[in-house]
Amino acid sequence: MKILNLSGSPYEIGLSHGEQAKNEVLTSITSYEKLFFENAGITWSQAREMGKHYLDSIEKTNVDLLEEMKGLAKGASVDFEDILVLNARSEIVLTQNKTDGCTSFAIMPPKSEYAFLGQTWDWTSAQAKSLIMTKITQQHGPKIHMVTEAGIIGKIGLNEHGLGVCLNALRSNLKSNELPIHLGLREVLNSEDIDEARNKVVNGQLGSSANFLLAQAKGAVHKAINLELSPSKFGEQETVDSYLYHTNHFCSKAVIEDIGNDNLSTEENSYNRMDRMGELIENSTKYQNVVTEKDIEGWLADHENQPNSICIHKVPGTSDYTDTITCFSVIMNLTNKSMYLKEGQPCEPIDTQRFSF
Repeated sequence: MKILNLSGSPYEIGLSHGEQAKNEVLTSITSYEKLFFENAGITWSQAREMGKHYLDSIEKTNVDLLEEMKGLAKGASVDFEDILVLNARSEIVLTQNKTDGCTSFAIMPPKSEYAFLGQTWDWTSAQAKSLIMTKITQQHGPKIHMVTEAGIIGKIGLNEHGLGVCLNALRSNLKSNELPIHLGLREVLNSEDIDEARNKVVNGQLGSSANFLLAQAKGAVHKAINLELSPSKFGEQETVDSYLYHTNHFCSKAVIEDIGNDNLSTEENSYNRMDRMGELIENSTKYQNVVTEKDIEGWLADHENQPNSICIHKVPGTSDYTDTITCFSVIMNLTNKSMYLKEGQPCEPIDTQRFSF
């Protein structure tokens, strides 16, 4: 996975992103052009028009996001509208048909040795080729370490304040023209405090549905918040001394009732993975055992219920643009402000990297 060191003004950060990852940005565009059409019958030209619906909300939220995307487009020698589409890709396609996978968790002391946050990220084989690791030093916000798809300026990671965020896609037909969820993830990482981050994304501030699992180690205080977000209502769970976990379906009764079952779509494997993650955590914490990074590595590489397992492998005969595999896994130690990244399936990673501030 390519590692990008990005610094300066928002435009300069975007410009460097585009210049260093030009090939990967083009891979993202090619991949999503095919995915949009194969899964939802949406052409790239149509997607570019749909992306423009989010300009007002992005500008209202933080003009730095627009400046970074403009710089990115320039650096990658593509149109701004292409980068806008990538950053609104969940709103364009996930309200239609295709759904990300992903199994996420947060576990806090005394259940664990440190405050841990992490996940698998399950998506198409084709788009796995666009993954990049970004180390961002910005003028107007905290330093950030983030794994993302080239061309997308917000995703999964942590910042210098020990605040991290994970993502699980949630699919519903409900959407709005508010902030795209990937830019919502960046706004979380632009925050100093977990409650500040929470308040940036709740109460209908996002354009589509998603699950954000936030956690922070701030001195002796450890806190995790799981947010099931939709363009109208949200569901919330919190812990300061235990654990939370999530996959790709709504659990909040209030949110489900608000959206309506007819407007929801969930794959069976989401329930399998959620039940299994709960079982693994409970088995690791019973008898008052303290969870370590090694324990978590085992959770993320688990193959129980295969092919509906936490660690997902390619099904023979499936297209690289429509399949779902585990593309990477990440374990964030928020106490030490470090990240352990495995590219590929966690059981047999292509590469492993450690990052810290």
